[in-house]
Amino acid sequence: MSQLSSELKSSLQAMTKIEITNWDDFESKLQYRKIKKGDHFFQHFDNCDEMAMVSSGLFRIYLTSPDGDEKTFSFIPERSFILDFFLSWQETTKTMVNVQAIEDSEIFTMKYQGFVDLMKKNPEWTEIYREVLLRNYIFKTKREIEFVQFNAKQRLNKFMHNKRIDVNRIPKTYLASYLGIQPPSLSRLLRELRGQST
Repeated sequence: MSQLSSELKSSLQAMTKIEITNWDDFESKLQYRKIKKGDHFFQHFDNCDEMAMVSSGLFRIYLTSPDGDEKTFSFIPERSFILDFFLSWQETTKTMVNVQAIEDSEIFTMKYQGFVDLMKKNPEWTEIYREVLLRNYIFKTKREIEFVQFNAKQRLNKFMHNKRIDVNRIPKTYLASYLGIQPPSLSRLLRELRGQST
């Protein structure tokens, strides 16, 4: 049985008002895994029947265009879930995105069906799953709004001041892709913003 850290337990408990008392049941379904920097948790067209919680490290979600260009559209840090939201817990469903470790990482995985079984028995896990979906929806919507309302420099400034991920952990190529700009433009904007803060 995999044992969660107190930090991960606290993070899960913060997502529900119901006290979680069945940790043993939850942890019995978990598998601990290490993923090296550059390796994938899953890739486009994989059959993925697992979800994961990041214990340490950092991941990115990206798509590959028909021309082979990679477009990064999200980052997943510690105490966050890796989920393929396009899955309906159907064995024939294939994932539509790529999830890659950009640092040496440690995760706890669980079969989707195992989590569904937990939700059927315990309302706290249903609340937690609903909260995960809500947070991801809010994050996605906020990002779409920022692309309309703010220019690249403003988007970068907001990202640099977020409390979720230290911008210095992210390779410049991935950060530029996430912001919708070219790496040389990112370097220039970083110099400008860091110059303004001194």
